[in-house]
Amino acid sequence: QQQRQPPPPQQQQRSQPPTKMCGVGVVLVQVSGGAVCVKSVNKGGPAHKSGVVMRGDVLYAIDGVKVLGWDVERVKPLILGPVGTQLTVTFQRVGNQVHGKRGYDVTMTRFPVELDGGSSAVRQPQAFETARTYG
Repeated sequence: QQQRQPPPPQQQQRSQPPTKMCGVGVVLVQVSGGAVCVKSVNKGGPAHKSGVVMRGDVLYAIDGVKVLGWDVERVKPLILGPVGTQLTVTFQRVGNQVHGKRGYDVTMTRFPVELDGGSSAVRQPQAFETARTYG
């Protein structure tokens, strides 16, 4: 007669759902020149609410760290973080869609995202964004 014992507490903790990662509501893609660009902006996310982030914008820096030329996997840990924390992303835009300016900064507050591209069921906190364009 062997009795089954419950798993140790460490194993029970592993079966809990993972902590939800938070981002700014953009889908990034690596383009042939090596740059990471915005593939799409998720409606309702911080990037969308900023009113300035557009498909095709090139990721230049995150919180002052130049990421131009990095791959998506290397960039991702700088964008994802705890809910409610802020980050400033510097984008560059090709052409004259920014009235002659090539780059701009957007400060956004992270909100819960689904990494598989689905929408999050978690209530999203109010996101505050500011944008600064520079030459």
